[in-house]
Amino acid sequence: MKTKSFLILIAGVFLSVFSSCKKEVNPTLDTDILVCGTKDPINDLNWLADEMKFREFYRINSEKINGVVLYGYKGDNVIEIQCSLCSSTNIHQYKCDGTKIDFTNSNNYNDYLKNRTKVKVLYGTEIWTF
Repeated sequence: MKTKSFLILIAGVFLSVFSSCKKEVNPTLDTDILVCGTKDPINDLNWLADEMKFREFYRINSEKINGVVLYGYKGDNVIEIQCSLCSSTNIHQYKCDGTKIDFTNSNNYNDYLKNRTKVKVLYGTEIWTF
């Protein structure tokens, strides 16, 4: 009986240790589409890589609370940086060249929300799902 209990304890410890291990997150997703002219926008678009470093997107578990989502809007690619610590949702949309899109006008932002089309999550988790 003691041997059986010991084996169950060891098995439990073993499962706990290995189930808590996190696989390394590769922020670059394989894609069959071109995003702003590249298949690897996270690494190839310098402004986006810099923005992600600035926001510390590469820290442990960041992919669960942050995201980079590609949308189509009015025929263009829009890269939206979604971060759990961002103070607002309407100032984190970018053109391919890294220029912020001005959605401070609520009518323009509402139009964007209504007419955008999600293409792909490029990194992490889509946290703004409205």
